[in-house]
Parts: sequence; C-alpha cells; structure tokens
Amino acid sequence: MSLEKIWSALLAAEEAESLPSWRVGDVYLWQVIRERLFTHIAEQLGLYQPVPAKEPIPQQREVPIRESAVAVLPFVRRDAAGSDPFSLGMIEAAEKIAGPALVFGIGSADVGSGLPQFETLDKLYLQKARFAAKLRVLLTQRKHHAETWARVISYLETELSVDLAKYRAFPRWLLVDFISREKGWYSLFRTSKSKLLFAVNAWQLPTVAAAKRAGLRVIEPQHGVISSMHPRLSWTQEIGGAYLPDEFWQWGSYWGEALPASVKRVTIGAPSFLTAQRGVAKKRQLLVIGQPQQSKNIIQFARFIAASVKNLEVVFKPHPQEKLDEVIAVLDSFGERPANLVVASPTAETLPMIAESEFVVGVYSTALFEAVALGCKVGVLKLDGWKHVHTLVIDGEATLIAQVADIGKFLTTSKPSLTSKRYYADPVDLEELVAEVLNVRA
Repeated sequence: MSLEKIWSALLAAEEAESLPSWRVGDVYLWQVIRERLFTHIAEQLGLYQPVPAKEPIPQQREVPIRESAVAVLPFVRRDAAGSDPFSLGMIEAAEKIAGPALVFGIGSADVGSGLPQFETLDKLYLQKARFAAKLRVLLTQRKHHAETWARVISYLETELSVDLAKYRAFPRWLLVDFISREKGWYSLFRTSKSKLLFAVNAWQLPTVAAAKRAGLRVIEPQHGVISSMHPRLSWTQEIGGAYLPDEFWQWGSYWGEALPASVKRVTIGAPSFLTAQRGVAKKRQLLVIGQPQQSKNIIQFARFIAASVKNLEVVFKPHPQEKLDEVIAVLDSFGERPANLVVASPTAETLPMIAESEFVVGVYSTALFEAVALGCKVGVLKLDGWKHVHTLVIDGEATLIAQVADIGKFLTTSKPSLTSKRYYADPVDLEELVAEVLNVRA
C-alpha cells in the first residue's frame, strides 16, 4: 500500500460519484472532507504517523477588531524571532499602501500578543451559530446524500483494505461546523470592511469561504511543498476550487502546476529568509530533515548513515511538530548512538543548517527544495510520500535513495543544482503587487 494508491482511490471515487461538484445544501462536502479523509486513511494504514496533538489555546477575553482594507491570517509556526516570515512581507507592503492591517493571532505563539486570536473567534462562531446551522443541515440533507456517502466509504474500504468506521456515518457534524464557522467569519469580514485577505493558513476553509462570500480577494502566500497529490489544493476539475484562494503567490513557476485553472498564480520569487542564506560556506555535514509522518524511519536512517560513515558529521533536525524527548526515545531504542550523530532541537532554525551543509536528505519536506536553492547535494529517501518531490529526482536535482547501495553513490557522485530558479525565482516588488490588487497607487 502507498500514498499514491490512496490518492488514486480517492480520484476514482470522485469521478464515479462526481464528488467535486457534490453539494449538500450550500456546502461542497467532498471539498471540505477530502484532506482529512486522506490523512486518516494514511494513518490507518501506517503510512503516516499521527502528528502530535497541538497545545490548547486559552480563550481571549477581548477580541479587538479594527476596520482595515487588508486582513492577514498568518502561518501557525514561527521563526526564532517569533514572526511568520511568509506573511511579514505582505503585511509590510499592505501597511505602506493602506494603513494598519487586521492581523489575526493564531496558535500558541500569538497568545497574549493583543492580536484578535483566531481560535477564540472560531470557537465563538462555532457555538453562536450552531443551532441555526443544525436546522439548516436538517432541512437540506436528503436520503440520497447518505446513500452517496455510504457508497464512497464502502468503495474506499474495499479498494484500500482499510477500516473507516470513524467515517461510515454521514458527516452531518462537519456540515454543521462548516456552516457555523463560515457564518461567523462572514459577519466579521463585513464588519471589518476588508477588501483583501492574505491567508497563509488557507486550510481554514470556512474562513476562506466566508471571506470570498463577503467580497474579499483571497490570496494564499506559499509556505510549503505543493504537488499533484496535494489533498487540499490539487483538483482536476475547476469546480473543485470552491474553497481555494483566488490567487496563489508562488515562489517559482513550478509550484502552481498542481492548482486548478480557477486559481490565479503569481510568482513572487524566493522569500527573503532564503536569499539571506545564499553564499554560506559549506562543511562536510549531512543534514537529515525530519517529517512527523515518517519520523521513526527517518531517525533510523540518520543513525544508520552516521554509524556507517564515521568521518561524516550527521545532524538530525526534527520537524517543529515533533517532540525532542520522543525523538530521543526512538533513537535510543535502536541502540548506542554514534558519536558523529547530533540531534538538533525541533524549534531550531533549519535554514542556517541547510546553508552550511554539503548534503541534505529528507522525504518530501520543503527543506529539500530550499537545499536545492542553497547549493546543497540533495537526497530523497524512498519512503511513502516521496513522490510529492519526485520532480527533483526526475530533473536530476536530487538523488533517490531507495537502498543501502544508493547512499555511497549519493555521497560520492551527487552535485549541486544549477537550475533552481524554477522553484525559487528572483524576488519581485510586493508593494506593487499589493497595490495592484487593491487598485491603488503604490
């Protein structure tokens, strides 16, 4: 079984039942649930390891909402300085043109910042409109909806040999949640009089849907890897983009190829935090990039290569969602740790490590593309999910490591990329782009 097999089964079900265009009332149910269903199946089959639970976010007592032409929903993870590098440039450009932006706080990093906390608002809307949403779902759901859902789940269980007991019942609860949240966020955006939403966390589909219904232009700045198997962004039918942003601001021309034609693609070039690392001197070091869905396998690889090549410094960098004590426990379960293996903190900045490393290895992390752009010799471990980055291998930008014999070849024959601008183009003037969207002079 593989992620590709899951993806193929989902696409087959979509075609058989016309799922991208399937609406229950006003909600495109399949578009809302596909990503979480994909992840659940992958976890059930052992292809993904469950991501550690997020810390609970305390509720904010006062939620100040200002009128602003530009609203921003930042990325949940932050850099060492506590800021979101993916939205920072957009905020600065917008505020030069249209004054102070309405920036939402999201995740534990923004607790106590004074920003209107996303989680507080989202919970409020979920509770406030729940009764009306339940009534709406009750009035719009029909018998044939449940029958369609039952066929889809039955097909996936049979095709993939997986137990989907959690999803066998028609997901009325998800419709209620979506409608409640969308209603609340619509009201907020109408009140704020915003014209534009930068949504780095564009996986918050009810928020995106609400913003679009309120007449905002929704733009998603790129923050990670995208491929033709992306369960939220990749749709073969244009109708599948109902809850996608109006525009996707990509680092290079390569990324938008997976998106439906309904999403406008704008190339903004390499982010400043990446260009700042160019030109750093390399040292004989192999950096292994963690991925929570493949954590144990990657840790085992890091230990194996360190034990096998003792004159090579090996650094394992856990993903920010991984916990250091759990990583250490897995590493120690394999026996004595090689002296040339170092485990970095999950919260440490990854880019400086990439910039100074001669070799970088991972499965399908954004860090692999960053390593290509920073002149590293890149290896891709052939574990489930590697086809998200298969273009790097096909184009000769990275070496596929499928067996032990491939490691020696990678260390001795791999070369840095000479054509990385397809992934990270030269930066453009963000102020001009924002002015164009707002239809004002920069």
